[in-house]
Amino acid sequence: MAIAREQIAPAMTQRATQEVKPLNAQQVTSIAFTFLKSLGHKRGIKPKRVFVENQRYAVEAEIGKQLVAKVQVDMITSEIKEYSIEKKAEEAPVSLPVEPKAMLLMFSISVLVSLTFAALDVGAFLASFF
Repeated sequence: MAIAREQIAPAMTQRATQEVKPLNAQQVTSIAFTFLKSLGHKRGIKPKRVFVENQRYAVEAEIGKQLVAKVQVDMITSEIKEYSIEKKAEEAPVSLPVEPKAMLLMFSISVLVSLTFAALDVGAFLASFF
């Protein structure tokens, strides 16, 4: 009877090791997104990157325009080990020295003045003085 148990135990461990397949980035991203959706973040989740950190997969994703989530998934058990959701660091807005409306207004005025001078033939009139 002891021999049968010894033969069954290695066979069971071989099956267990064969069934455990390593996760890939797509599977880990899917696990992380399912977890984030269960927390209530249903829309606007966009993956940013997936990387390995201390025997764990780490998934970074944007939630909408203001939040960043980081979810760590165990490589072997596929369990969520740690997560964080933080506000995104504000980026400095790109500022032009002149507002776009003011630039459009200046361009429009210069085009109108050029067309008016061309229509009135102001160049020939000014040339007659010199």
